[in-house]
Amino acid sequence: MLVRLIIGAALAASAAGVCAQDWKTKFPVVSMSAVSSESQGATEARFKDFARTFKDRLGVELRIFTASDYSGTIQALTSGQIQFAGLGPAAYAAAWIDSNGAVEPLAAAKEPDGDVGYHAHLIVRSDTGYQKLEDLKGRSLAWADPNSTSGYLIPLVSLRAAGIEAEKFFGRTVYSGGHEQSALGVVGGQFDSAFVWGARDPLSRGVLKAMTDRGVLDPKRLRVIWRSPLIPSSPVTVRKDLPQDMKRDIQKLFVDLQTIDPKMAEIVARGKTQGYVPVTHEMYQPILDAVQEQRRNRRKN
Repeated sequence: MLVRLIIGAALAASAAGVCAQDWKTKFPVVSMSAVSSESQGATEARFKDFARTFKDRLGVELRIFTASDYSGTIQALTSGQIQFAGLGPAAYAAAWIDSNGAVEPLAAAKEPDGDVGYHAHLIVRSDTGYQKLEDLKGRSLAWADPNSTSGYLIPLVSLRAAGIEAEKFFGRTVYSGGHEQSALGVVGGQFDSAFVWGARDPLSRGVLKAMTDRGVLDPKRLRVIWRSPLIPSSPVTVRKDLPQDMKRDIQKLFVDLQTIDPKMAEIVARGKTQGYVPVTHEMYQPILDAVQEQRRNRRKN
C-alpha cells in the first residue's frame, strides 16, 4: 500500500511538472510586436535587453517584430502570427472588436504620479505665435495613425465635444505615420501642429522624452498648447486563447520588471514609471465605446 502511495505521488508530481511546462513546450519561441509610436530601429533597440530577460526568466526565446502602423500589429496579433503586443488603448479596442473579443489586456505602466494613464499633447514649434488651440484655425495638423488613441481618437473626440470638427477647423490634416514622425514634422515645418502621447509632463515619459534621450530632438523647439484628459495606459495585450499559465507568467514578468531592473522597466515603458500593474478589459470600455462610435460615424459618412 505504501509503495502504491509513493508511486502515485511520484506520478502526480511528474504530471504536474509536465503541465507546468506545457506552454513552454508548445511555444519555445514567443513572438511579440511593440507599439509603433517610434522608429523601427528605436523599438528594436529598446526591447533587446528585455528579450534576454524574458528568456532568462521564462526559459523561452522572445522575438520582437515591428510594424509600420498599428493595423499591422493588430492583424499580426488577431491572426495568430504573434502571441502578444504592446498596443495603445484605441488599438487594443480595435483588436478586440475585429477579433470578436479574442484578445485581452495583461498589464500597463503606472505613471510616476500613480496614474495608470497618459495624455495626448498638441504640440507646435516654440518659435511660432501659436499659444492656444484657437490660434491653429486654418493651419495644418498631423494625426499619428488612425488607430492611435492619443494621436487621433481622443483628440478627435475631445475637439468634437468642444464643438470643433477637425476637418473643418484645420486647413489641412494628414496622417504622419507615427508620433515620432509627427514631432519631427512639426520641428521641420511640414506641419503646424500635431498630437503626440506623453505623461502629464511630456518630458518625463512619452515620445518627446524618448526622442530627447536619443538625441534626435531638442525639446526647447516645441511647445505644448493643449492636453487631453487622462487616457488609460497602453496595455500589453495577449491572445485570449493562449494557455492560462502562459498568460499568467508573461503578466507576472511585466509586473515584476520594476523589481528585477527598474531601468529596464523605464526603457520598456518609454520613460519614468512606478512599474507595470495588472489591468482588465473593463478599464478600456470607454475607449472601446469611442472607437465603436467613430466607426459608426464613418459608415454614416
